[in-house]
Amino acid sequence: MDSFGGTWRFLRQKMGFLGMSTINEELAFLVLQFLKEQGYDETAHTLEREIGFYFDMKYLEDMVLRGKWDETERYLSGFTHFSHNTISDACLWIRAQEYFEAIEKEHILYSQYKGTEVGRILMTDHVKKDIEADSLLSGKLKFPINQSNSWKWQHRHCIHPNPIINTLFVDHVFQPQYNLSIAQPAVKKSIATSLVTYPGQSHISVPIPDDIPKTLARTLNEESSPMSMDFHPVLKTVLLVGTCAGSIGLWNVSSGEKFHSINFQVWDIGACSTTFKEALLENPLISVNCIMWSPKGLFFGVAYSKHILPVFSYSGGHEVWLKLETDAHVGNVNDLAFTVHHRQLLVITCRSDNKTKVWDVHDGTNVFTIGDCGAAVYSVCPCTKIAFVYIFSTFVDGKMKGWLYDNNNKFVQAVFDYDTPGLGCTKLAYSTDGQRLDLLFSCGANINGQSFLVEWDESEGTIKRTYRGLTQNSLSVVHFDTSKNQFLAAGDNHIVKFWDMDKVELLGTIVVEGGLPEKPRIRFNKEGTLLAISANENRIKILATDCGLQLLQTPEIGARVPLSYIVYPLAIAAYPQNPNQLDRWSGKGDRERRRRKRD
Repeated sequence: MDSFGGTWRFLRQKMGFLGMSTINEELAFLVLQFLKEQGYDETAHTLEREIGFYFDMKYLEDMVLRGKWDETERYLSGFTHFSHNTISDACLWIRAQEYFEAIEKEHILYSQYKGTEVGRILMTDHVKKDIEADSLLSGKLKFPINQSNSWKWQHRHCIHPNPIINTLFVDHVFQPQYNLSIAQPAVKKSIATSLVTYPGQSHISVPIPDDIPKTLARTLNEESSPMSMDFHPVLKTVLLVGTCAGSIGLWNVSSGEKFHSINFQVWDIGACSTTFKEALLENPLISVNCIMWSPKGLFFGVAYSKHILPVFSYSGGHEVWLKLETDAHVGNVNDLAFTVHHRQLLVITCRSDNKTKVWDVHDGTNVFTIGDCGAAVYSVCPCTKIAFVYIFSTFVDGKMKGWLYDNNNKFVQAVFDYDTPGLGCTKLAYSTDGQRLDLLFSCGANINGQSFLVEWDESEGTIKRTYRGLTQNSLSVVHFDTSKNQFLAAGDNHIVKFWDMDKVELLGTIVVEGGLPEKPRIRFNKEGTLLAISANENRIKILATDCGLQLLQTPEIGARVPLSYIVYPLAIAAYPQNPNQLDRWSGKGDRERRRRKRD
């Protein structure tokens, strides 16, 4: 800091930050870029704090995860006053975490909760959301320079130079003119390449961006074919898997081991409907249609192919217990999703009985039901805006409808009714990271096998983009997912395909060394550093970015949800009302019952 401080003060005086023009602002960012490249990180963060143009969220997250509380508050103070509501809320989360960590160290009752790192991760999530939602800070979260370009001001050896430079942030580039008579240079073989075709030419291999998982890191072996997968939102290497045999598996992706397994079982058959009992007797086979974590990872829900919706509680480690079980619908439970409204955790289900139902996770109450809509409901997707929950649903006849729900005033109001492309079964996904507009996507197929992957303008009921590259003779719906509000991925034609959300052309494909079914199921983790792909022979392949590979090498912590998280909204509902219920549904309880039975 001392060695570079004089230079920094000189630059600050020359740039005149009090009345900074656009060009001086760009120069300031270039100085920040230089400081980061040269390893002057402390000076760079001091500059960020003093000029207030760029808020380094990753630096803040690093300080929080390392427990550097004073540095964290000092950095926040450079961008707005602590009396500002957003910063006050952020500091409340930070100081609460610091307080509870101190209690855990000093009090023997709290010392059993060995989840400090998990608590910091959960608290960081709250702080990030507060900052990203703040109007004063949201525009300062993106560094405007493409850091991969560094300080390359000119391409001195360009064959077709283009000397027009309109901004300091864009490198001097040229548009290539392909000579079809000249062979293309060899490209290092990789499992991740994009096949770009030009008129009159075969194809050119173009590497997929580094922030897309493309390195095969693990292969997991399930007992039955995986039907649905979901990464834990907090414990980043925990993968939840539901299979065609109705079984549920919890995997530690780092070690490649399954640490908990639950076979299908109706826990309270007496409470189930006669219709379900008859259906189960007629055909006992049952599979998982969808499995999903709640937003904080304290629960997961399972949509089965017959009637039943169980919700399980999970606080880390190897313990899982049943939170609720309900005979939710008549027929196939096609989809489920969690949402939070006024600090009430809800799970939404849909089924072939033409109904969508919303349940209170805490007590299993059916909060409300959207009645017969004329066709079986195929997919549900909630989103929260301001004080309202919007529920999007698609139907087997190709309709997409939206409802506005207000739990306080107990009303449901239809807000739109659109036709999806192809008028066939369509899956929905909602992507948001707080730094750009929330995005609604759908993927479906018509009766002729033509597939459609599109982005919606939900307010207008129009399609903003139709992405190209899907196989057009599909007999089933393509499975897709979103990553970091930047990329789309779909399992199609025995490979995984990728798109930039802002571009309709196919970005790239990954073969994953073969062995994929025609329509592999895929799932990103929350950070987009890991990608799970269902493969033949009951396998799951895990791809990783460089950051994902580092994550997989991190020693297993055996983390649990810490005491400090239990005081956060919704967390207390994760624990059974009756303490005996914990033993009843945990692996420990199962083993004890089997021992007593043998004895």
